[in-house]
Amino acid sequence: MRPRLTCSLVAVALLSLQSVLSVQAQTPKKSAVQAACTRPDALFKVGEAATFKVESEIDGEATYRLSEDGFKTVKEGKLTLGKGRPAEVSGTLEKPGFLQLRVTLGKDEALAAAAFEPIRIAPTAKMPADFDSFWDAQKKELAKIPHDAKLEHSPKYSDAKVDCFKVSLANVDGKRVHGWISVPKGKGPFPAILTVPYAGVYGIEPDKRHAQMGALAMNIIVHDLPVDEKPEFYEKQASGPLQDYRNIGMNDRQKSYFRQAVLACLRAADYLASRPDFNGKDLAVTGGSQGGGLAIITAGGDSRVTLLAASVPALCDHAGIAHDRISGWPQWLRRVKGDEAAKVLETSAYFDAVNFARKYKGKSLLSVGFIDTACPPTSVYSAFNVLPEPKMIVAAPRLGHATDPRYGPARDEFWKKNLPLKPPE
Repeated sequence: MRPRLTCSLVAVALLSLQSVLSVQAQTPKKSAVQAACTRPDALFKVGEAATFKVESEIDGEATYRLSEDGFKTVKEGKLTLGKGRPAEVSGTLEKPGFLQLRVTLGKDEALAAAAFEPIRIAPTAKMPADFDSFWDAQKKELAKIPHDAKLEHSPKYSDAKVDCFKVSLANVDGKRVHGWISVPKGKGPFPAILTVPYAGVYGIEPDKRHAQMGALAMNIIVHDLPVDEKPEFYEKQASGPLQDYRNIGMNDRQKSYFRQAVLACLRAADYLASRPDFNGKDLAVTGGSQGGGLAIITAGGDSRVTLLAASVPALCDHAGIAHDRISGWPQWLRRVKGDEAAKVLETSAYFDAVNFARKYKGKSLLSVGFIDTACPPTSVYSAFNVLPEPKMIVAAPRLGHATDPRYGPARDEFWKKNLPLKPPE
């Protein structure tokens, strides 16, 4: 689940309240049917009517569905569409949330959405009474294991300004954390930026860009696999032992695959904080999609993290489906029923980015797509709304599961404003 990078851009609107930055980004147009909210920022007060304009390059009768962020149906109907003959659909919500429009004409489909006071969306995730004691025990278990850092200098990636090292660290259950560390040449110590991974099974290259900005930069994968094998190696793992790894142990917090994944991220953060070339105070974490959720979890799980940047974060508000509302990826509750669902619901709370967001004390920058069906905006705002101030969200009304083109520059500015960066000469 890697977020796409989209290129076209429409407009920018700034909401002064709650430090919310709203940016419109257009997803690629591949369908003969297009839909968009008639209000450019797609922001409404609860009870207001939102209107969507639907256009088609082909003639025909289309069906439409208005829903609560793709989950509960609000209204359904039909539209007669044709080239040069747009149609309109209107609807509203009587509570904070997202009204999603899905229009289908044959094999063509369009999505649009309107946000109704999204900064008032309350999470469904509940904090387990033993949340802290469970994670304290996991971190104590991890702390008993020496870092056992193994570094290998990479002439291939190093240059006149940055030294790159392949790195692996010891993790729980006999596993290891694999990644890269990129060190600016010149006099330290440096602030540190940890990048955690989007979903999937793949290799990575070093994060030289953040090192070129003047940060001690580390990026990791959460699987106990080398970072630089050929693609077919990862394909074999993805179709074999790591197939659907997201579901491994989803009904048992001790056996959940995300237990070791979270601890891998915390191990990497701890290793960065222990290095003599770290400045001892400025530790940032970032990621997108699964990595966005893991970034929030790492920020809330390690009190030394001072800055958080998460793009279209997954792992948010798992309990939503149990409350007749959409959940974030991986939407575990969609695939279980009965007693099994109760166990999965209980387990999910320990791996919910919302509960870690409640623990975080630093500054944040997030991004969200209003028509994201992998990490739905309702789930993203469930986490964003419990983060402490100051915080900002790059919100794109016409973006799906993708990286907003404004997010990268916004993150760069976020780092520059809050980290003592000095690019290597």
